[in-house]
Amino acid sequence: MNLSQFNPCTSGFMQFNRYPFKTNRCLKTVLILMFTCFFGTAMGQHRSHEALTWGGGGGSGGNFESGYGITFGAGIDAPQNYFKDIYKPAVAFNLGVARFMDKFTISLNFGYHNYQPKDAYNPSNITIEVGNGETTNDAQDQTPVTLFTNYRVFSGYASVVYNVNLTDGARLYGGANIGGYFTDYSYVVLDPNNDQSGTVITPERKNFYVAPRLGLIFVLTDHIGVSVESTYNFYAPLKKQNSSGGTFYTSITGLAALTYKF
Repeated sequence: MNLSQFNPCTSGFMQFNRYPFKTNRCLKTVLILMFTCFFGTAMGQHRSHEALTWGGGGGSGGNFESGYGITFGAGIDAPQNYFKDIYKPAVAFNLGVARFMDKFTISLNFGYHNYQPKDAYNPSNITIEVGNGETTNDAQDQTPVTLFTNYRVFSGYASVVYNVNLTDGARLYGGANIGGYFTDYSYVVLDPNNDQSGTVITPERKNFYVAPRLGLIFVLTDHIGVSVESTYNFYAPLKKQNSSGGTFYTSITGLAALTYKF
């Protein structure tokens, strides 16, 4: 079978079945639990230690309670559910511009990551022997295979978080990202018993994206901060089509970031 028409260097794809649960209900549950825990802690601390909240008069925010900053982050994005059976975790990069406003921080961000298919689905690691379509010893020559290319994700989103000061120079923050994913991927199903290349399919590229976000930032100086955070990412194709799979796809991202404040 000639695989030259399916270039493994092109952007990658995966196809999933519909989730066996109501995704809207799952998303609401995750968000409600996360924000209930976070804001419960935040409000309890606000009542007991008013001077420790950012912008509450404590003056321990390292000058990060106002102004603008630039953030660069790097980490790992790990696919979940059906996603993880086909693709490996990927290195993720993020660049953002932040506005610090008392207890809140808003930001505009751009991100990129590129998933690699696992060996069992990677065209570079699979050799297909062309069969004659006949049965030998009650077994077909070889069953059809599905091959996946790299799965690139370009993201653009806005973020809003609420800040709670823990100690001098350290604060907890929680909030949400909302925006879009532009995915670049394809897949092909090949039948080894048919000496013809399969048709490459490219599903909808534009996706709606939302993610709860929780992290911790350490203020080193009035202008430099270092943070660690995690997001649980939900994204869905904007256009319905048969090859788009389920309603929501998910992944978990862990990032470490450096912030420079003007």
